[in-house]
Amino acid sequence: MKEASRSSEGIKWCFSCRRRVEFDRIIMVPDGMSYYGPSIDIRCSACGQIDGDLFPGRVREWEEAYE
Repeated sequence: MKEASRSSEGIKWCFSCRRRVEFDRIIMVPDGMSYYGPSIDIRCSACGQIDGDLFPGRVREWEEAYE
């Protein structure tokens, strides 16, 4: 997988870092032929935690994120 796009999601609270930090939306695409399609992550720019802006135990619903 390789990074196709990176954009800012703004400053949010990171439950892993326990502080307000910048979050990035990262779109990864397969490098060459692959069974898998693109994937999207919201990642903390400080600690690298995926979905660190969500309260522990919560899961991001992507249908809501696109609205």
